[in-house]
Formats: sequence, C-alpha cells, structure tokens
Amino acid sequence: MDTPLEESNLAHIGSAEDKATRKAAAETEVNWDIAGKEEGIQMWRVENSRDENDNPKFGIREWPEEQYGEFYTGDSYILLQTRQKTTANDETDADADAGSFMYDIYFWIGSESSQDEYGVAAYKANELDDLLDDAPVQHREVQYHESRDFLQCFDTNKPMRYLEGGMKSGFRNVDEASNDLIIPTRLFHVHRANRVTRCIQVPVSCDSLNHGDAFVLQCTSVVYTWFGDNASPFEKNKAAEVAHNMVSASNGQATLVEEADDNDEEFWNEMGGKSEIKESSSESKLSEVLLVEEKTKIFILKDVDSILQVSECDDVSKDSLPTDDVCLIDTGKTIFVWIGIGSSIREQSQAMLLAQKHISSVGGQNKNIVRVKDGQESRISGFNNAFDN
Repeated sequence: MDTPLEESNLAHIGSAEDKATRKAAAETEVNWDIAGKEEGIQMWRVENSRDENDNPKFGIREWPEEQYGEFYTGDSYILLQTRQKTTANDETDADADAGSFMYDIYFWIGSESSQDEYGVAAYKANELDDLLDDAPVQHREVQYHESRDFLQCFDTNKPMRYLEGGMKSGFRNVDEASNDLIIPTRLFHVHRANRVTRCIQVPVSCDSLNHGDAFVLQCTSVVYTWFGDNASPFEKNKAAEVAHNMVSASNGQATLVEEADDNDEEFWNEMGGKSEIKESSSESKLSEVLLVEEKTKIFILKDVDSILQVSECDDVSKDSLPTDDVCLIDTGKTIFVWIGIGSSIREQSQAMLLAQKHISSVGGQNKNIVRVKDGQESRISGFNNAFDN
C-alpha cells in the first residue's frame, strides 16, 4: 500500500504555518468557545441539515448537560474529557506544551448514524484537536462496542443509555403554556454482557420484556422498574440508577414505582397489555456478537523517499515500536494509532486515515480507534496489554 507524496497533497501539512492556520480556523467555531477551559465532560452532537434551497449544512451543536449520557442511535457525537494534571507522571513529553490539563476526545458513532454524520464527527474531532494544540488523545467509539474509558465518563447520576431515533427527536419538547417537559412513554432494556451493563430504548410492548434482564418504563408522570425473574444484581442496580435519574430530571413531574409486579395494572396498561414473557434476551440488539481480542498485529507506516509505505512487523512487542515512525497496533477489538516521537509530519498526517482504510479492508467497522502519542501510553487503558496476546 504505497501512496506517492505528490498524490497525497501533503507537502505543507504539519508545518508551523499549517498548524497555526488550522488552529485559527478552529477558533472560528463558536461551539468550541468554552471547550477544555475547565475540568469535566463536554458534549456536542453532529447536526447536519439542509437549508430552504436543499443545500447541505454540516455542523455541530452543544448537547444539553441534563441530557449527558443520552445517545440517539441515529446520531454521532463528540465528547471532550478535560482532567487536571496532578502528578509529575502526568507531565509526559507528549503533553509538555498542553498546559495544566489533559484531554481526551471521543467521537461516538451511533449504529444508525449516516456516513455524512460520521464524517463530520471525525472532522470536528480533528478540529477540536487543532484547537487544543494537538495535545488530546483521540478515540473513535462505536455503539455497542465502547471502550471502558469511554463508559467511565458517565457516573451513576447520568448513566449512559441508547435512545431510538436521531437528530429530529433529540431535544425534548416543552409545553409552552405550563413550561413542562413533554416526555413520550419509553421503555429501556438493561442488559449485562462481557462485564458491561448497557441500557437501550426498545418498543413499549410485552414482547420487549424477558425474564433474564431488567427494564425501566418512563411515562410522563410515573417511572417504573420491572425485573425479570433471573435479572442480575448489576442489571437491577443499573435500572434503579436510570429510573432515579429520570425522576430527578423531571422537575417534580414524575414519581417512581419500584419493581412493578404482576398485579400492577397501570404498568401493564402502559405496556399495552400483559402477555407471556420470554425467558431470555437472545433476540435483543444487546445480544449482538461482540468483537473479541485476537492475536495482536503491528503495521508500520514509514515515509520512504516521499512515498508512504505500510508493512507488517514480525516482532509484536512494545520494544519493537520504532520511534521514528507511526504504527497501527491491531488487537482485534481496538486499533491503537501510535505516533512515534520522531515520526515525520507526513506519517502523522496519514495515520488516522490509514487506520480507517485498514478497518475497511479487514471488515472491522465496529473496531475502536485510539490515537496515542509516544509518551502518552500510561493514559491509555489496554495499551500495554495489547502486547500480551
């Protein structure tokens, strides 16, 4: 896989002038005005649309803080995690010019998100990276296959959950006369697999229930939890957290009914009537086959006489990573794009693009991608373990 420099249009990419130009362009994005200014989480959603002349409009919009943790399956999002440096170990060579903060940029791709939305998410993630002087670690996250680092961005007060739909259904309606939120009746399925508990919106019907999992039914004025006979403690606890959070966010409009049972007529009426409940969740979206770790492979991206070449490395060890090049470290579930401290501007510029091409060529669209610089490895959970398999 060789790419002549003349065809790649990279002659000036990465120069000081180019970096200054890209940062100046990023500063014109009003949605980045407060990005990375203080510790915490910030989220934006990709909102592509068309104007009155049917011309495409590509962009992002700040996601309301009260909806952090809510992800619509038809959308793509950008999340910035800003953390204070607290120890000398946080001051790595790669972060030396980043000030007092460490940054992680995650762009999340919903299972039904369009290619246009994904493209804007990736582009805007790079733009935010430019704004923060190339200091962040970048992560590509895919629905159902999120990394533990990403999942840990959400605490018990705002647990992550998947909702049906996309941009048009993203912001809750408000009754102007009463200033009350109008929340449609929604059912959430809580399921634990591979030590991760997930929450996804499913159709409001008894056909969605099963005895192996826990569920949360959100109505305008009441929130119910319903537990299958064989639901695990993890699933019950997560369902309770989600339900309590919904009630807290209702501004006093909703009350909680814990553990609805066979005799709770109002619950079953909201569900459209009671019928036979399945034993397990084998037909659920949450039971999709997850990616598994494979034998790690290392691919080296090298700039040779103005031609970018990719070759597989026989020595799969951390010591084999050449500091003068860029490496793709493929574990099966994750591709780490490792940027050697002495790698060329051309190699760095093509790294994420080549990782994306690699995913396409091996049929691994659900793989996560993490861009990590030489010196940032300690910040990336799972990086060192990649060389143990």
